[in-house]
Amino acid sequence: MDEMDVPDPELGTATIVFEAPDGEVDQISVENEYIVFFQEHWQVKAGEDDVGNDIVRRIPKEKVYYVERSVEEFQDRIDALLDRAKDRFDLDSLNLG
Repeated sequence: MDEMDVPDPELGTATIVFEAPDGEVDQISVENEYIVFFQEHWQVKAGEDDVGNDIVRRIPKEKVYYVERSVEEFQDRIDALLDRAKDRFDLDSLNLG
């Protein structure tokens, strides 16, 4: 199966605001490529260890207040995704109207 070419997620940043284990509100800001929602957790690059390996913090979705992302040319990215989806699934050939 061929993969859909998705616009580069590196554009922009993301901030996740969440409840820390001590009950305090904490936040982490990273490039968009370093945050993902997977298996009911937000996973965020929280730094690197002494040998350069990424440290990933898994935050349960129930502890997250919000995730805010800034992206460049958001509408252009959405339009590009829609055009690719139309081409991939041949949606123009369907008579939906």
